[in-house]
Amino acid sequence: MGLLDSAKSLIGDVVAATDRALEGVGSGKLAMAMAKFYPGGLAAFLDRLRDAGHGAAVGSWLSAGERQAIPASAIAACLPEAVTERLAYDLSVPHGRVATVLAEFLPAAVAAQSENGQLKPQPNFSTQVH
Repeated sequence: MGLLDSAKSLIGDVVAATDRALEGVGSGKLAMAMAKFYPGGLAAFLDRLRDAGHGAAVGSWLSAGERQAIPASAIAACLPEAVTERLAYDLSVPHGRVATVLAEFLPAAVAAQSENGQLKPQPNFSTQVH
């Protein structure tokens, strides 16, 4: 195996470990991270996604049934750089994977944080980036 193959294998191992870690901590960790760092918290981020044309997908996360996906690129476009940096640190994921991680795990996190089609009350922290 060459050096490039070894590097690809190592990167794949890190990504897999990150995904397993997020699956283990569940929806609360993502919801809490958004509450800490996104201005207005998770509810405001969902509003931003709706404003960006992803209202049907967000609605599917809040209700029973199949959850629609939002591409990582669309999630990245809704995240300020400073928030992405803090989420990367808080979630222990590489900076370049934050949007991918949110695209993959946020639908289930929102579903777990919702009831009767509405987001449950969320914490609000002074560490939010403005």
